[in-house]
Amino acid sequence: KITEMNRWHALVPIKQGGNGKSRLAEILSQAERDLLSLRMARHVLFELGRCSSISDITVLSTDRPDWWSGSWAADGGQGLNAEIERWRQTCDGPAVLIVHADLPLLDAADVRNLLDVAEAEGIALATDRVGEGSNALAIADGRPFELRFGPDSMRLHAAQSPAMRVIKCTGLSVDIDTLDDLMFARAHGFTG
Repeated sequence: KITEMNRWHALVPIKQGGNGKSRLAEILSQAERDLLSLRMARHVLFELGRCSSISDITVLSTDRPDWWSGSWAADGGQGLNAEIERWRQTCDGPAVLIVHADLPLLDAADVRNLLDVAEAEGIALATDRVGEGSNALAIADGRPFELRFGPDSMRLHAAQSPAMRVIKCTGLSVDIDTLDDLMFARAHGFTG
């Protein structure tokens, strides 16, 4: 169980540099995709900030966003999994939460639910709408765990811990990569 002295440390990786959301290039300009990414990242960070059990929120990016005054970890270009693992090794305490920045329908209650499950089970994962990706991963007990974000990550993560609870709720499962994702999110209240 997470104690008052040992709270959650959250990491939000943010892709920078003009190549984000490239699968939306046919319908959105680069400026529109950048704005969409920014709005979603700020929303995710706001919702994480509403969770009292999260003591620190860190943005992982190549450059410190000028709009972010919280903790920041420089992305050294070693790949997402290596960069997250490097950050994990520097955390003050074992309880870590990794949440992707493109979850426009995320609500703090979704995050609290994921953390409650992880506190009870040691680890929990939130998958995407199609059940293939890992949109959030909460590790409460500091266990060794090989991060496998990328294609088929839900299966690769779950295979390491067969008893791991995989959560699927709208706020954590709706990420924006394709036009279908964007249309689904808009149909469910996203105004971006």
